Amino acid sequence: MLLLTLSCLASLTSTVQAGCGLRPSYESFQKTGKRIGTGTDVKPGEFPWLVSIQSHGKHICGGTIISALWILTAAHCFADELPPDLRVAVGGVDLNFPLEEHNPDSLILHEEFNRTSLQNDIALILLSSPIKFSMQKIPICLPFVCDMDTWQHCWAAGWLGTTSAHPPVPSSHVLQKTRTKLISREKCLKHIPHLLGGMMCAETEQGEGEGGGGGGCQVDSGGPLVCSYWNTVRWFQVGIISGGNPNHRILTPVYSYQDWIEKETAIRGKPFFTEGVDSEAHLRVARSRAGTQVVFLGYCLLLLVFLIAVKLA
Repeated sequence: MLLLTLSCLASLTSTVQAGCGLRPSYESFQKTGKRIGTGTDVKPGEFPWLVSIQSHGKHICGGTIISALWILTAAHCFADELPPDLRVAVGGVDLNFPLEEHNPDSLILHEEFNRTSLQNDIALILLSSPIKFSMQKIPICLPFVCDMDTWQHCWAAGWLGTTSAHPPVPSSHVLQKTRTKLISREKCLKHIPHLLGGMMCAETEQGEGEGGGGGGCQVDSGGPLVCSYWNTVRWFQVGIISGGNPNHRILTPVYSYQDWIEKETAIRGKPFFTEGVDSEAHLRVARSRAGTQVVFLGYCLLLLVFLIAVKLA
């Protein structure tokens, strides 16, 4: 019976951890995920979907976990072929400590990627072995709308201090974060005149007010811009960092490429399907599941109390 109770609790915990865009080791439900601490250093579990893509043992680009087998990143990080020494490091924020490494099975660049204009700057990495999700390794949700007014409390993060060096040189071995906000195309064109149609733009929020993380520190190419949605605890990857300057980032809009992601992953026999709050119906389902989990936990706790009472009798 005791084993049954422990199994019951473990099952519920794994169910909660399995959801995309959650940060169970970093925040409580009441915080709703709208603030990400103070300062610029990222704490363990704060961005559990972020990965370090490495070559010759050095960090070259960021990426995100979207499923146990798939990493989403930028196409410009790579040549046309998969580098033989490429590794994907997951589950940590400090590059001075050994991280869990995964070997890539294949690299998929968008077939219409343009290295000059950075149009269609998106890529997928299929891992040779699946990531085992934990408090420090959780997939990000993909967005369910393209309207930028939907997204709030946006952040970017990375290890790179400059993207002009070849190869890029990390300025900090600890993952850094910066608070950002999505801005209109008209406003962005004043700072980045070569912005192409179909791309998005984000602006660094200056200052160190509530939530911290202000300033114009650089973030990784290939890494995500993540935002929260309304009053949920989930985070969504709205964009992939493609270029720009310290205060304005050019983003590949993830929403526009979800059909491409689903098509390419299906072709490889490892299909990925978007998970998230993609409709009012799904939102109700998510709430229903959450309620079921609470009831289930209540039964588990009652069973545990009963067993303790029997032991003491």
